[in-house]
Amino acid sequence: MRPLPLVVASLALTLAACADPVDEQSSALEPGDAVAVKSDGGQTFMLHVGGICSQSFTIGTKGENGARLGQWSGVESVDLEIDQRQSMSIAVSQMIGHLDTYCTGSDECLLYVYSNGGAVISQALALTEADRWNILWVFSTASNEGGSEISDNFLAAPVTRLGFACDLADEIGPSDHRAGWNHNDTGGTLFYMLAGRDEWWYTGGFPDFFGGSANDGAVAFHSSAGLNDTFHVSDDAPWACYEQSYHYAGHQAAFTCEGLDVDHNGMTMAGIHELGG
Repeated sequence: MRPLPLVVASLALTLAACADPVDEQSSALEPGDAVAVKSDGGQTFMLHVGGICSQSFTIGTKGENGARLGQWSGVESVDLEIDQRQSMSIAVSQMIGHLDTYCTGSDECLLYVYSNGGAVISQALALTEADRWNILWVFSTASNEGGSEISDNFLAAPVTRLGFACDLADEIGPSDHRAGWNHNDTGGTLFYMLAGRDEWWYTGGFPDFFGGSANDGAVAFHSSAGLNDTFHVSDDAPWACYEQSYHYAGHQAAFTCEGLDVDHNGMTMAGIHELGG
């Protein structure tokens, strides 16, 4: 464990626009950057949110998934109990309750969200008067905010019915998530996006669920990088740092414009490692 260094000023780390989608630019968040720990008596919490079919960051429907909470000096890590097995409405309602508990008064929060947890916090902020919460930023790794093509595939429903996934698994596709709420409305909260690009052979090969788009086996770059449409991003030109007009408002890259060479499961802990926790 190493202490979290202070982030600059108001966390307004700006992202220069690319003239061309294949040109790399510096990401907004650099390794080692994090947050200023409160010094006025309040507490800083790092809230951890898991992905689809999970009941918390560390506990899924099949038991332990290998995840652990990040640990940083001066920050209290919390494993949020959010049930993502049945419906987005249940998960979002529970998310709002946790924000009311940890992110008000003299206390402030950061959020570390994985996979469909990115969609849960995005919808919670869009549907609520978010200025009632003190949220410094959201760190979203392998985010399914833009939906997964696997969920939209004809195989998703029968796989769910056979018990290999939960009920919510076939309701989190791009057609569900992108039309489900206003992703540009983050209540002023900045989303840092960390994408993975190590495809699973049985999802990124044949059949190719993602149409040749860079992906981590479960979500494509258009989702994990916070793009505002289902752009097909080729492996040699990932647009994690493409110009802001191609991204949802308040969404920008963390650490790398090219994504990490990690698959969807590995991305669970990838952001915590990058943040030094």
